[in-house]
Amino acid sequence: MGLKDYLYDIWEAVATTAKGMRITARYGVDPRETITLQYPEERWEPSERFRGFLYNDIKTCTSCTMCVRVCPVDCISLESVRGADKKMVLASYDIDIGRCMYCGLCVEVCPPKSLKHTSGYEKASVDRGELILHFIHEDAGEIKARVAKQVAEAAAKAEAEKAKAESEKPEAEMAKDGDPDSRAAQKDAPPPAGGNPEGGGAAEKKPGEEKE
Repeated sequence: MGLKDYLYDIWEAVATTAKGMRITARYGVDPRETITLQYPEERWEPSERFRGFLYNDIKTCTSCTMCVRVCPVDCISLESVRGADKKMVLASYDIDIGRCMYCGLCVEVCPPKSLKHTSGYEKASVDRGELILHFIHEDAGEIKARVAKQVAEAAAKAEAEKAKAESEKPEAEMAKDGDPDSRAAQKDAPPPAGGNPEGGGAAEKKPGEEKE
């Protein structure tokens, strides 16, 4: 290395240092420049399309399992049973945000749009179990037992109504057609004496006909 190269390196070091100090000084004395927020007292407002923690509105969720099938890391799990009205009832819905990669695929494929990203991003914990979000706090076994009881009651009620309808059907048909014994007796009975065979009473005389 020659003297010229040596002096050039010294000049470059001084110039770059001065440039950096000029930028630092501007941020230090100009109040209009953005400064570091005093976290956690102050926080940045996330953008509209920020992918934070997932949230599922269980009142809208249809238990279609599309989010479970599309998740690449299997961080979503759910259990559901079919209710008395033939609709699926959620027994449990959990999301492990410690495994979630925030790709947004589950949000895109959700048919009722009940699953969405929130602006939450703070969930520091020393226990991995605290990173699992439970959206149904009732025990899954209790929900399944309650739904099974409702299904059994609905089935029993349907069977009772069916049996009642079948028992009332012959009576309704008999009332509509009449008693077969009474109709047979009326058919075999002789017509009234001197009367009309059809039971209409005495025969009417023709006009102008005299009695002999």
